[in-house]
Amino acid sequence: MPYLAFIGTYLLIIAYDRSKIVERVTSKGTKTVGTVVEIRQDPGPLFGSRESKGSAPVVDFDFPNGSHRHYSTHYQTPTQYYVGQKVEVRYYFYKSIREVLLPHEDAGTLPKTLFRWGIVLCLLGYPFLFKKLMLFGGIV
Repeated sequence: MPYLAFIGTYLLIIAYDRSKIVERVTSKGTKTVGTVVEIRQDPGPLFGSRESKGSAPVVDFDFPNGSHRHYSTHYQTPTQYYVGQKVEVRYYFYKSIREVLLPHEDAGTLPKTLFRWGIVLCLLGYPFLFKKLMLFGGIV
């Protein structure tokens, strides 16, 4: 059970990092122009039969070290993009970090989901961790 505390803490750290993606790319990123090469339909949930909720663009753009293809996960109906359209792209590439944003994109629902799971796992794991630490320290 104490491992749940560590996993929950890690999820909270990732949730915080993913929630700051828009600010990070906006402040540190580079602006360029890309071309929409494909419009992809939302695949829907992995283990569900719910219908897809829209479509999102796939954008190719060039940067100083080559080219990059960004698969947006910002699905919407109707989509405001079409194949061949030129769009503004902001990107932040640093070592293995590859963060790209199109206009009107946000962090999505992943940070909220990770935050919720992190809180739950921390609430389950930290009481056991504190109990183990107190037993180990001879406090109880």
